[in-house]
Amino acid sequence: MRGIAQGRNRRGRPRPGGPDRALAGTDGPIDRVKALMAAQLRQIVSTPALPMLLFSRELNVGNEDLRAAFRGLLMKFQGLIVAELARGQDAGFLRREVAPEDAAVLLTSLVQGMAIRWSLGARNFSLIGEGKRLLDVQLRLLAAKED
Repeated sequence: MRGIAQGRNRRGRPRPGGPDRALAGTDGPIDRVKALMAAQLRQIVSTPALPMLLFSRELNVGNEDLRAAFRGLLMKFQGLIVAELARGQDAGFLRREVAPEDAAVLLTSLVQGMAIRWSLGARNFSLIGEGKRLLDVQLRLLAAKED
């Protein structure tokens, strides 16, 4: 999550998976959600230990500061998704009866669940391909109904 939420490396340059790079060249809110989610999936593929780190003893029991830092990164990433989903609602692309905050939790949970399944399954499927496919399913479910 660090790559997306922080967006910059120690030298102040954009991270390969950061939001600036992920969102470059994307305009519409749905495309921006897809870009953010794809960048998160790429970050996990490039750092396969990341999902298991989230369940480490140190993160969950031993280091309150580290846990708070990870939670902050997750909330920042989720905030980016919430903003784009709200833009999608304002533009009439997404249904209004689902709060953007709730939809963002569903989408980030999709990535987290896929990452755990990918890690436990010995990485025997394309995390990025399957993640994009299921993201499209969720976005269709959130789409505004056409008359």
